[in-house]
Amino acid sequence: MGIEGATGKVKQKLGDIFRIERLLLLFIITIALVMFGESFYGSFLNLFVRNELSAPLINIGTLIFIYAIAGSIVSIPAGYISDRIGRKPLITISLFILGIVVFLYSFVETTKQMYLLRGIHGAVIVFIFPIARAYVMDKTTEENRGRIMGTFVLIPTIVSWAAPALGGFLKDTTGSFNPLFYIGAVFPIMAAVFLLTAVRELGTGFTVQKMRLPTKGLIRNRTFAVILLMFGLLYFASGILSPIMSIFANEELGMSYKLLGTLFTSMGIFYAFSQYVAGTLSDRHGRKNLLVYPLMIYAVSVCLAGLSVNYQMFFFVYWFVAIGAAPYSTVAYSLVGDVVEPEHRGTASGAITAASNIGMMLGPLVGSAIGQMANMRTSFFACSCVVVATIVMLFILLPKEGGE
Repeated sequence: MGIEGATGKVKQKLGDIFRIERLLLLFIITIALVMFGESFYGSFLNLFVRNELSAPLINIGTLIFIYAIAGSIVSIPAGYISDRIGRKPLITISLFILGIVVFLYSFVETTKQMYLLRGIHGAVIVFIFPIARAYVMDKTTEENRGRIMGTFVLIPTIVSWAAPALGGFLKDTTGSFNPLFYIGAVFPIMAAVFLLTAVRELGTGFTVQKMRLPTKGLIRNRTFAVILLMFGLLYFASGILSPIMSIFANEELGMSYKLLGTLFTSMGIFYAFSQYVAGTLSDRHGRKNLLVYPLMIYAVSVCLAGLSVNYQMFFFVYWFVAIGAAPYSTVAYSLVGDVVEPEHRGTASGAITAASNIGMMLGPLVGSAIGQMANMRTSFFACSCVVVATIVMLFILLPKEGGE
């Protein structure tokens, strides 16, 4: 009986593992549908504002600022609510709203209308991706969290790798941005339906007795505080380039929409595999190493991108930008999952999103101002400097592996 009982427990344990792995796979497919839709039109949104609405660089920076500040305001409450009532209801409702917002982009005729929609978009999106990461944290362990977090990025990126190229081809073929918005709006609706029908269990939240305002406890966690600062700095750095990169490639280097879409697609492939490899290696070789060293590639590559003399050089260098920029997100979220209690992971994920959006609010304003007052190349050098400062901060402040 003892042997039979032990065998039964082993079978049950294996069954639970396979059930969770299947559940995670279905959930990742849901996120893949969302990412495909966002990638289909998102890569060209700045060019839409620039060309269709005749907006100067500073207005594009303001749009990104509005998107980020809306997400910052909503992200922590969104994560906190998901800790209490579960992840699925919030994600499902938000996917339907996202589809409507993307469809409405096709009716935009003024910058003010774009401001309004981008604010709504920024508020809605934090009910999807940060909560999704919290769910992956819930369903993984310290031993496999980096690998699964990498898979969480890898599969959706592979599924959506063709979206920017297809979007660029469609724009060049039709001469209009509207078909991009129509197609982009369909995919979050599809994802919501798939989530309701295929993913039958997504966590029910935690009991009210377990809940307490966790902000002080999270900030007192040294590792989490450093990670929070890191996200703010790195999103500030990437935000500097967000209103600049595609316009610089198109206007200064003569890169076509098709080639720009191909660049975004190829970057996505490098980005996904880099995250997966870094996440997997971090399970074995420690999170800190896999946070710091790839950022050195990022800093050097961004600087070289600013020195590009033609679009071929820019195209090649930006592959290394994707490789260097990719790992920190997967590895950092894995580290947060290691050091934060399960009933606080939604709030922690929301706090990371808030810090990221604060950086994203300031970065585009700085980048667009630099691009307008000096030149667009200078923005690349400013981004590289912020990344170098982040590397130094991580070396000094991040605790050694295995201890606070």
